[in-house]
Amino acid sequence: MPPLMKGGRPAADVDVAEDEAPKVELRNAPEPEAEKPKAVAETRAVTQSIVISEPIRSGQSVIFPEGDVTVIGSVASGAEVIAGGSIHIYGTLRGRAMAGSLGNAQARIFCTKLEAELIAIDGIYKMAEDMDQDFGGRPVQLWLEGDIIMAETLI
Repeated sequence: MPPLMKGGRPAADVDVAEDEAPKVELRNAPEPEAEKPKAVAETRAVTQSIVISEPIRSGQSVIFPEGDVTVIGSVASGAEVIAGGSIHIYGTLRGRAMAGSLGNAQARIFCTKLEAELIAIDGIYKMAEDMDQDFGGRPVQLWLEGDIIMAETLI
């Protein structure tokens, strides 16, 4: 078994419990015997993400099907990151990155330095041998257009 990961935990952009929801009161001009307006609660969609604050070493796997994965550090050869959403790697990607694992064709992969063994988005994958060598060692974003993985340098 790979060593346990430290520092990662699921986090939401907005976490509002129903009883803690902000209440907005609407007021009208005073009228005799008028009914008081009801409170309106604002709800937002919760985006799930996880942040790993250390490098992912060979043999380790990060699997987070609920949303995005951000790695502050590198992903070593033999390591893998699997996300239901996008993957952000602030370091070198040498291992495997699989975004959109549950059918999210809008997912993307971002990395500071591309040296990946394998990349995949929504089940469409590319091995290191199939990748354009012009993107190797550079900051890159990868996305899916139809059944083709597209790449673009970030700088």
